[in-house]
Amino acid sequence: MPPLALKEGTGHWHPTSIHKLVELLEKGIRGGRGYIHCYALTRNIAYNLQYLQYLERTLLDLKLTSVLETQTWKTQIIVGCGVIESLLHYLIIASGNQATADWEVRQEFTGVNKTVDGKIYRIDSVFKQKLALPKPVEMTFDAMLKKAESKRLLGEDHTLYSRLKRLRPLRNRVHLQAIATTADHDFNAFTNLDQRLMMQVVHAVFTGATFTPSVEQRRYFAYLDRYNEPIEE
Repeated sequence: MPPLALKEGTGHWHPTSIHKLVELLEKGIRGGRGYIHCYALTRNIAYNLQYLQYLERTLLDLKLTSVLETQTWKTQIIVGCGVIESLLHYLIIASGNQATADWEVRQEFTGVNKTVDGKIYRIDSVFKQKLALPKPVEMTFDAMLKKAESKRLLGEDHTLYSRLKRLRPLRNRVHLQAIATTADHDFNAFTNLDQRLMMQVVHAVFTGATFTPSVEQRRYFAYLDRYNEPIEE
């Protein structure tokens, strides 16, 4: 793959086209399975896969400081987890495994304060209505991963799910104020190991059975081949 092109230079750097990525994604993300936004979803995933390819190119072409390198790993992990989460959202709905609720909250009532042994307590009430039909419930990334693993929605490889469980908390570090200790900052939180695991997951998912890529389509992810060596976690 050619290096990034400078603005004052000649030529352009071309990642895998959105058209080609969408053609691959449409092999696994299809309409008629209970999911109504397949067109937008395939393009959102394609945009972010192309962005991951660009981020990988910056790591190869630019002499980054350790902070900028770590922040690039962070972005790869957050974007990579977002891509996997959106795919799981589709697969869970398409396979009929989405969580549902039989009841809907109609009104909430605030109770009266009561003092017991010098402490103030209150009992609040919730008024719910039984639904004629179950209503889909928004699932967290954690819930999606548990459902995906139990139903093997990404295949039989157990390491894929264990790695995603490890990476999931890092995805939440998009919230910069989520700090537990003095040393709990990005430079310590994101490691090259985590970045390598994320890239292995992306490669495995998009070259695997979910999309059954052709030989040519597998080459779209050749930029991740350097992460294919076994990793000791």
